[in-house]
Amino acid sequence: MDEDARDAVISARPSDVVREVDGVLVAPFREVLGRLRADYPDEDPGRIEAIVLREWEAFSAGRPLVVPTAVEDGAREILGPPLV
Repeated sequence: MDEDARDAVISARPSDVVREVDGVLVAPFREVLGRLRADYPDEDPGRIEAIVLREWEAFSAGRPLVVPTAVEDGAREILGPPLV
């Protein structure tokens, strides 16, 4: 993780962070947007969401930290029965 990303993660309010995934503190997307909208009430909510999505893309390089378990279920349907 680069320094800027770590600084951004550390700046999250501890009471707002819900869990740690692969060593990264994470919070629900909806809650992040809610906090930012509350802190920046004059900003267009669409712009705030676009900024968060852009920052997520830069932070993650497009690779998710978590996926819904239904994604794994779907992958198993495609792969078929386990070989082991």
